[in-house]
Amino acid sequence: MRNSIEELHDGPRRRVGPLAALVGRLPGAHDLLLMQCPGSLRPLAGGELPDWARAVLRTHPWVTVGRAPSVVGRPVDLPHPQQCTRDPEAAPELWFPVTVRGPRPGQRLDALAPWAAVARTLRPEQLAERRARLAPERLATNPALALLPEVGRLVADHRLPWGPIGAVGYELGSGVPVTGPLSPLRLVLRAPQPVSRRDALQLRRALSKLPVPVRAELETRHGSVQLAEYAAGQPALTLLTPYGPREVHDPWFPRGPYL
Repeated sequence: MRNSIEELHDGPRRRVGPLAALVGRLPGAHDLLLMQCPGSLRPLAGGELPDWARAVLRTHPWVTVGRAPSVVGRPVDLPHPQQCTRDPEAAPELWFPVTVRGPRPGQRLDALAPWAAVARTLRPEQLAERRARLAPERLATNPALALLPEVGRLVADHRLPWGPIGAVGYELGSGVPVTGPLSPLRLVLRAPQPVSRRDALQLRRALSKLPVPVRAELETRHGSVQLAEYAAGQPALTLLTPYGPREVHDPWFPRGPYL
């Protein structure tokens, strides 16, 4: 019989190998990763994982992928002790930049997570449907969660794949109640092909009428740009890329310096 933790995470917490690799896609910015060996994380600042991060990862081993380059190397190449058994003769590991969300507002830890320790990935596009798993009182007291179906109808008119990120996305994926009554609703809108300024303005206006602050970003093949900034028709835009922010005029055909 499956226990409550297995039901929450759709399966056993400990599995062999990176099951997420079965989908044929490496993690990207805003994805949630379920870690089967949380102790394998390497804090970017060096040293050991802080006590609060260990406590969080023991009960809710979910981390969020950041927008930074991945790193290739063996555990001995990184300045942190190895916490999980691994063949030292194995091929170099692929490490992804991730963030651990702490119990206090604004408490975050930036780290590197090894691909071999990932048990599952959840993309933002997979999260809205998990709203049905939340307790009714969570929807009643948190507008950012309650309004997801309406957001879906508005975005559907523009045929853009989308998903919630930030606190809302984390709660939907992990089940941890981190969304509050005043939490904004952050969205990622997948836009591999150019979106007209007119369409962006229409969508921005529609989302701004919702009774909750909405912060949406357009994700292109090169990075993301804020929907509000693009819709406003500003000639210079800030494109967030894995290698840092970049000033561009067209986020689909970027030409411009890194900031």
